[in-house]
Amino acid sequence: MAGIQEMTKAALPAGVAVRALSPALGAEVRGLDLSVPLDRETVGLVRGLLYEHCVLLVPGQSLDEAQQVRFGECFGTLGRTLGTFDILRNVHPSIMYVTNEKADGKYIGALPDGEMFFHSDKCYVEHPCVATMLYAMQVPSSGGDTLFANQYKAWDALPEAMQRRLEGLSAVNTYEPGGIDTYATPISKATPSPTAFTWAHPVVRTHPGTGRKALYVNRLMTEYIVGMPRAESDALLESLFDHQEQQAFIYAHKWTPGDVLIWDNRCVLHARSNFDAGEARKLRRVTVDTEDLLQ
Repeated sequence: MAGIQEMTKAALPAGVAVRALSPALGAEVRGLDLSVPLDRETVGLVRGLLYEHCVLLVPGQSLDEAQQVRFGECFGTLGRTLGTFDILRNVHPSIMYVTNEKADGKYIGALPDGEMFFHSDKCYVEHPCVATMLYAMQVPSSGGDTLFANQYKAWDALPEAMQRRLEGLSAVNTYEPGGIDTYATPISKATPSPTAFTWAHPVVRTHPGTGRKALYVNRLMTEYIVGMPRAESDALLESLFDHQEQQAFIYAHKWTPGDVLIWDNRCVLHARSNFDAGEARKLRRVTVDTEDLLQ
């Protein structure tokens, strides 16, 4: 990992420029063409920038599925899409379309519309994904923004007494919030139910690449703290949700077609604002399941 971080200290390649997106987190990288293979030095630069800024925006891209998959593989081994959406027929197994398109009156893709609370992708399985990448194809005239919350900053801003209280605690995350009926016998490891994936993770995680601590609970999918009375768990989690969603930690991204956004799922929460369901919104997603060493 140190090698990646050292690469970011070197001079940027000719024509490449980086600027911060907000005081909270995020950087825009201009001058890259993701439709062609990137050399090792550029891959190291981009990966180092993701460590540093948590969210990267690469605007102005024109990518087919194979090109997006190839760029995603710069960060590691990609996950496979499990959903059986109509739009996924005959596409790469790592691709998922986040879209409100319909056929015969039925949605053909994933996560079609509406607001979505802050969450971390795949926090309900034993090994959550490392990073997520979205490529914007069609976007509504307003709304449908993606909001990112920096969980390094959320952890660092907690009082020391609260940090000490949280160290060593685990929280149960589930794909079906509110659907767990096993609180009387709290679980510490996963037992996926027939209808939901569920797993307990530390409330605070140490990022393996940076060594920094980040809060790892979220309003959408975190159900309760293992071994804590339910009323106490609910109160503590609600206070943490409010804390980690403070505006000081957030960058809100308004999409433009051709935007590529990739974020570090280990230290960033994301959410979606509401939008007019009558307007098209279509993004293409891949996830990085395992971070591979830079070759």
